[in-house]
Amino acid sequence: MQSELSVQTSCRACRVSFQCRELLPVDRGFRRRGRRQRRPGRRQLIRKVIGISGVEVQVLTMNPGRHFSLRACFGLGNGSGGGPVIYNEQDILDNLGDAEVISSINIGGIWTSVLYRVELQDTSRVVVVKKLQNERGSTVDASLNDRCQSEVNLLESIGHDNIISLAGCIPGDDSILLVYDHKENGSLNQWLHPDPPQLAAQGVLGWPTRRAIAIGAAQGLCCLHHGRNHPIVHHNINSTNILLDTGLKPKITGFDLARINLAGPDQPVPIWELTAANMVGYTAPEYLTVGATAKVDVYSFGVVLLGLVTGRVAYEPIEDGHLAAWAGTHCNRLMENTGDFSGVVDMAIPHRARYLKEMAAMFKLGVDCTVREPQERPSMHEVLYRLRNRGR
Repeated sequence: MQSELSVQTSCRACRVSFQCRELLPVDRGFRRRGRRQRRPGRRQLIRKVIGISGVEVQVLTMNPGRHFSLRACFGLGNGSGGGPVIYNEQDILDNLGDAEVISSINIGGIWTSVLYRVELQDTSRVVVVKKLQNERGSTVDASLNDRCQSEVNLLESIGHDNIISLAGCIPGDDSILLVYDHKENGSLNQWLHPDPPQLAAQGVLGWPTRRAIAIGAAQGLCCLHHGRNHPIVHHNINSTNILLDTGLKPKITGFDLARINLAGPDQPVPIWELTAANMVGYTAPEYLTVGATAKVDVYSFGVVLLGLVTGRVAYEPIEDGHLAAWAGTHCNRLMENTGDFSGVVDMAIPHRARYLKEMAAMFKLGVDCTVREPQERPSMHEVLYRLRNRGR
């Protein structure tokens, strides 16, 4: 059984100690075609991430003559000597054709987003590459450039220990590639609902580990909502978009749809797209009619909590509807009867009887996060507090 994980964070909103990162501003030479300012021929530093206590060192360079261009090499992760691992851009492009496809979605009928697991021959290391392509034209247009720039700037500005870090961008004539750190343990969804031939050998997540994953993911989401002057609404939170590193520390990913809400945490931002990317069972009921607020993320995170406790698939129809509706309908009865509740928890959890009280508290929190009225849902500050205090 996995030991309980450290849940320290890197966000002032979470009010705990953290491992600090220094971020230089993103180079503002990114501009739409025809409006881009010309820069001198020298490469310019656009990011430097310095890990305290040997966490990591990343150095990225940018070709000022083209959108998102990384020329020659970039750094990702730790080398054996403690410095950055250098990857060649061409190495990634050469190996993309034989790469394993992790997922593929169509976004709004305009873009396709395909995730690849790419093994690099030159270094024998692995990266995750997201290929974004506009389906309405043969060349990359300004709208796709804007979409990629938004994701680059967003991830550059956060720098949180529970949010995936972007390693670099590679432009093409008909697509743009975003390169991310690879997380060796896949997604939370793969652990909760394993494909037996692939993941059964990795074992089952014990309750202390599940609780630590919930806290870590809550810290990342809390930073998005409360760690800036204006909240960032992710509105694609689900167990597939929570990745786990070698120590099973969670990293939030899937920022295709994220937007900065300039109006405030409880005011809606315009609906961007509602597609397969917003997985059935995770989407708040008001999203179609009102738009996205931070409470939409809270709803989705509540479904993740319910999945951690029950082991159920969020979008699989069950009695009384999907997981959130079923949990809300039966919450009072389950809270009143410990025997009934013991039959609701994931039967695969080792030694589950000793953790029933904690599981019940997380289940109740998940129900509170998924109530129908957005204003009645807790903020991520409150969610994080209750998780740390085991529901108290």
